[in-house]
Amino acid sequence: MGQAYNLSVTEATESGAYLMPEDNMETAGVKVSMRDIYAEVQRQGRLLEKIANSLPDQESKVEDHEIRIRKLEMRMWQAIGGFGFLAAVMSPIIAVMTA
Repeated sequence: MGQAYNLSVTEATESGAYLMPEDNMETAGVKVSMRDIYAEVQRQGRLLEKIANSLPDQESKVEDHEIRIRKLEMRMWQAIGGFGFLAAVMSPIIAVMTA
């Protein structure tokens, strides 16, 4: 059904150079059919879709980030208000203690 391709293996000489096998030499080969390629592409596509579905979408990330920043801002204003109140109360107390 699919077209088969024969990928030949090269052979190394003593000097380390690679020579392509001649036609009359026996070669080791790998045949990859179009069906094999198609099946692998489909498998990779399913894997990619699975990974993409497991990641949070951009809108939920932005909303989560905004919520966390708002909570942080509220805590900071509470702390600033508490320190301001503490400074206002401590000033008369210190004035009475030193008098």
